[in-house]
Amino acid sequence: MSNSNWKQYFDKKAETHGASVKSSDYFNEESFFMQRDNTLRWLGELKGKTVLDAGCGVGAFSEPLVANNTVYGVDFSVKSLEFAAGRGLITMSEDLTALPFEKGKFDVVLCIGVIQLIEQYVSVIKELARVTKPGGTLLIETLNRGSIQRKLLKLFERSNKFDRMYAMDELKNVFMQHGFEQIEFMKIYHPFKFVTKSSGQGALSGTFCTSFAIKGRKKSD
Repeated sequence: MSNSNWKQYFDKKAETHGASVKSSDYFNEESFFMQRDNTLRWLGELKGKTVLDAGCGVGAFSEPLVANNTVYGVDFSVKSLEFAAGRGLITMSEDLTALPFEKGKFDVVLCIGVIQLIEQYVSVIKELARVTKPGGTLLIETLNRGSIQRKLLKLFERSNKFDRMYAMDELKNVFMQHGFEQIEFMKIYHPFKFVTKSSGQGALSGTFCTSFAIKGRKKSD
């Protein structure tokens, strides 16, 4: 899909489901909360930080961070942003490849379930790297290309949501090229309720995990 088609798709989901996590493309609500809880726990406790949720949707993923941090939410679905604002995010509709923020503004940048929708994903990561401050954290969560389950789903599921998937080492290389170190992975195995963590792809775990998160620390200039 083009960006305009994705915008219409998520506007419609927000109109149908409101602030519910059903407005996002997760298997179900249980899967969403399992991923959110594990990801935020892995990220560590945040207080007094400036956070960007890039592609925030209705703001459900970063909502737990609002109480103790300043959280910005950017998305191309204006309807979704209405609900994100209701959760306490500072919202704006912007292009993720050309964000209106100064270099190094954010302590933490999250991009959850977004790059599988965007062809120019390297441009997005480059821009997210630009707005991450030295010593700050970039965390991206997406679909695993090597997953057996994903390959089977693609045989039966003809929608565009499975068009773009990524190898862990592929994203690790992009992170390194854009100034990140201490790169780690968290691997998610839907429908199972556990995750594993590692510094590399791993042959066996890379085959069975359905999604993964990658995080890195921005090198100091």
